[in-house]
Amino acid sequence: MRPNLFRLAHPTRGQRLKRRLVGWLLQLLVLLLVRLDVQGLERIPDSGPVIFYFNHIHYSDPFILAALLQKRRFTVAMAKRELITSPIVGQLMNWYGVIFVERKATDMRALREGLEVLAAGHCLLIAPEGTRNQVDHSLQPAKRGIGFLARHSRALLQPVAIWGTPNLLKGVWKARRTRVVVRFGQPFSPETPAGARPKATDMAIADNAMHRLAILLPEEMRGVYRT
Repeated sequence: MRPNLFRLAHPTRGQRLKRRLVGWLLQLLVLLLVRLDVQGLERIPDSGPVIFYFNHIHYSDPFILAALLQKRRFTVAMAKRELITSPIVGQLMNWYGVIFVERKATDMRALREGLEVLAAGHCLLIAPEGTRNQVDHSLQPAKRGIGFLARHSRALLQPVAIWGTPNLLKGVWKARRTRVVVRFGQPFSPETPAGARPKATDMAIADNAMHRLAILLPEEMRGVYRT
């Protein structure tokens, strides 16, 4: 399957219809499978570019968050490129409009697409760690991509903490909805260290952002950002 090549920042009417259909499916699945405990929705800005970033602990995290954001802001998620090979999930993600990222190296194409979305006043949904922590679900060191996007777009950063999703399959087997907590933090404008080189600046922004995310999480999930 080839990735959707339309400009995600300016989808056509047909592409928006496909996106709504997939969005409705996501919302239905979340309603059936998840008992959401959401805090801080009122903190989401009504307009302007925002980078929503979250701790990635389960494959369902971005789908649940996308369903939550569906009616509030036009948000494009960034996801690993391997998912595009999945016959069903890959096609649905293609319809919804996702930026597929090559994780083995800095994917400038994906970063440019992300900047286009933000330049149009929309939002991005990203996992700064780049992969899931399937061992103890605590925070891992962030990649500098979030810093690059924030530095070049001047978008607001908004941390989103999520936990409870690793219990989702257990809940399905027991035929009961799984409690998942989602906590939206305060959006903020990243500070750029004076005189620092671009890569160092990007990393400083990323680390600062992750510390703000850690505060929203239970202490045992803060990982390398515990202090």
